[in-house]
Amino acid sequence: MASSQRLILRLRLEDLVALTFLLINLLLRICFRTTQRQNLNPSDVLIIIPAVTLLLGKEVVHYFLAGKSPKAGSAEGPWDFVRPYWEIIRDWFPFLAILLMYYSLWGDATLMLVTTDRDQALMAIDQRLFGCQPSLVLQHIISPWLTSWMDFAYFFHVVNIPLVALFIYSFRDRTRFREMMSGLMVVSFLGLVGYLLVPAIGPIYTLRSQYTVPLRGSMGVFNREMDFMDFARIRRDVFPSLHVGISFVVWLYAYRNSKKLFWILSPLILSLWFSTVYLRYHYLIDVVAGLILAPLSFWLANWMFRRFGDVPIAIPESCAARLPWLAKPRDVALPDKAAQD
Repeated sequence: MASSQRLILRLRLEDLVALTFLLINLLLRICFRTTQRQNLNPSDVLIIIPAVTLLLGKEVVHYFLAGKSPKAGSAEGPWDFVRPYWEIIRDWFPFLAILLMYYSLWGDATLMLVTTDRDQALMAIDQRLFGCQPSLVLQHIISPWLTSWMDFAYFFHVVNIPLVALFIYSFRDRTRFREMMSGLMVVSFLGLVGYLLVPAIGPIYTLRSQYTVPLRGSMGVFNREMDFMDFARIRRDVFPSLHVGISFVVWLYAYRNSKKLFWILSPLILSLWFSTVYLRYHYLIDVVAGLILAPLSFWLANWMFRRFGDVPIAIPESCAARLPWLAKPRDVALPDKAAQD
């Protein structure tokens, strides 16, 4: 079929990973409700359906804005003004997609596949491998100043990701930026699958009665930051530690793009890893799992990006004609991946 008879959308690998997770999540919710003989509640799909629509609709918008080639000698029109800003939004969209993936597991969604928490199993692994519960042992070194630093290091996770991404976006080739976005999507996908397979609430709750030394920082501002982090978390996000996994992936991309940036971030990244156990959010086995997951995700994402950086999706004229806003697709030649990058 000629290009004038169909609409060609190019779904990025970053979007495809997010769509795959959200569609699997939706299928699980439908099956879960069916096995429980319950009706599918609108709240179950409050994030998933709009997220899927947004991911696909974004590509349609990009086709009409960025895909339109201006005619020779024509004055700059509104599309030409909007196009560069839309490209920036599209490049940074994976950050929103990761949040949509994460918050699609809000509530008890992590108990769809495994219906009981696995904290006891994780504690047993820590006991067998390390001979103790590490967060209990670390009580011997707790101090207000160290706690404040750990609070800061844990919160730095929120700053670390856009910081490295902005550096790569500003000073390196756009392909390197998209590689990092793909790496973030893959490690998030695998980590969130881990939440579904090994739901757990963490030692801060399961070992609460055994802690004898309170975590009190010397700087109240960090306490407020941690209160916000606690509020923004889903209930079961323990195994593997995505604080460790994602920060490790970001660290690897920092090393790939700037050795100087890598070494500047090193003390903060290492402190972040230590803080996950010190602040009692994770078992040590969660940290080990995150450390294993990160290089695997880094390699897999880079390989997938080289093979499937952009996935073309053709919408036939017969389908497009049913939607008024797609009835007359433009006959344009979209740039290939190499040209885009």
